[in-house]
Amino acid sequence: MGHTSVRSASPKINGPRLIERLDLLASIGRDPRGGMARFSYTPAHAEACVLVAGWMSDAGLEPSLDRVGNLIGVGGQRDSTAAAPAVSAGSHLDTVPMGGRLDGALGVVAAVECAQTLRDAGAVLRHRLAALAFADEEGNSFGIGCLTSRALIGELPDERLQEIRDRNGTAMAQRIASWECPLPRRAAPPLAAYLELHIEQGPRLEAEGLDAAAATTIAGISRTTITFEGRANHAGTTPMSMRRDALWGASALVLEVRRLALASSGEAVATVGRLEVEPGSTNIIPGAARVRVEIRSGSESRLSGLRDDVEAAAHALAREFGLNVRFDIWDHMGAEPLDERIRALAMEAAGERGLRAISMPSWAGHDAKILAPHVPSGLLFVPSKGGISHAPDEDTDPAHLAAGAQMLLDTLLKVDAHFPN
Repeated sequence: MGHTSVRSASPKINGPRLIERLDLLASIGRDPRGGMARFSYTPAHAEACVLVAGWMSDAGLEPSLDRVGNLIGVGGQRDSTAAAPAVSAGSHLDTVPMGGRLDGALGVVAAVECAQTLRDAGAVLRHRLAALAFADEEGNSFGIGCLTSRALIGELPDERLQEIRDRNGTAMAQRIASWECPLPRRAAPPLAAYLELHIEQGPRLEAEGLDAAAATTIAGISRTTITFEGRANHAGTTPMSMRRDALWGASALVLEVRRLALASSGEAVATVGRLEVEPGSTNIIPGAARVRVEIRSGSESRLSGLRDDVEAAAHALAREFGLNVRFDIWDHMGAEPLDERIRALAMEAAGERGLRAISMPSWAGHDAKILAPHVPSGLLFVPSKGGISHAPDEDTDPAHLAAGAQMLLDTLLKVDAHFPN
């Protein structure tokens, strides 16, 4: 087949093939309770890598694993060298427990579909093309989100791989070394740009009847544990007026966190996802209660301001109920703007396909957030049915999945044409 120009109309992706491959990938790592349980450095992860690596080979990409198990397929343009930067697309292969079949998987399979479509059309890029399948984005294995994309951009030297441990105390380096995945190992290529297609994981696109979005920024996240300390005592003999019940302060803070987030007029969200009570008996007044607070916002000033408000509320509640309060160090990741050029090209691509698309912030974290300070990065969304994600009922209409993959390909071609190589 002769080569076609990438500056002509973009070739059309194969929607049925995309859906079939998503279904095949979803057959690996099923959770017996429902949904997906495909965790990093497990046999299911290895099986998924082998499956996707086969698709990469069919698409003209050379698959391999980097030092932390990221699956990377690289294809060369004419006269390319190993040092030439690659335009790239991808996402992650791991899931949360009882997770959905599209979170992460869509971005990986769509990236391979883009490469396959280009090969089928005989199209040649100015850059090399890379499809990325990150190993550990969800943080389920080691408690650190976007772990292997951090490694890709150099944030995790070898000594850190010895220090990071899973819930059983096994070092990440040991988990990787003992992981049986029959694929070659080689270093990741330099990247000229990175694009990630993802389900929205929220309700906005579906509610507004939209087809797609290009993200402007990825929200910052601040998390901490706030501990209220009172006095454990007999639940029957201690008068209500003489109690120092730590759970009174913690439970009141849960509602205060809600009130503060609602007062942000949609600029922030806040969640208490964990509440621990000690000693945890029905006939003992709680002597301690720990509240895990998470705040997200696309505005750094809003994020820091809400964090200060939560601390002030906790101190006020401690005084009201006669408690002591202490704070763990805030785990803070600031909001990260995405590449404006890529966002504009993505919106242009959507318009050319007649898609109803908007620009919007991402409230969920993604590998694109980690890469963005180092590599020009973009993030594309398609609707999530009912706004559901991280759950077995996670779903997106097949037409939207295909449209998102097409938008990804069209944007990749525009990036290839406009970015230096």
